[in-house]
Amino acid sequence: MHESATIQDVYEALKRLEEKMATREDIEALVDSVEILSNPKTMEALRKSEEDIKAGRIKAITSVEDMLTEL
Repeated sequence: MHESATIQDVYEALKRLEEKMATREDIEALVDSVEILSNPKTMEALRKSEEDIKAGRIKAITSVEDMLTEL
């Protein structure tokens, strides 16, 4: 015995499948994360930045001009 499906049934099944699929953006973000995590220099810079933030060694940048004076 064959069970019949409506177009709506098929659409809903495809939507459920789509919700479980990774998008191109998801995959690109994952690749970016892996690249960052696998780069020792980047990870060390991030660790130092975290230390600076915790120690209060930060300066607020509120404009492009502020940013340029820091360069």
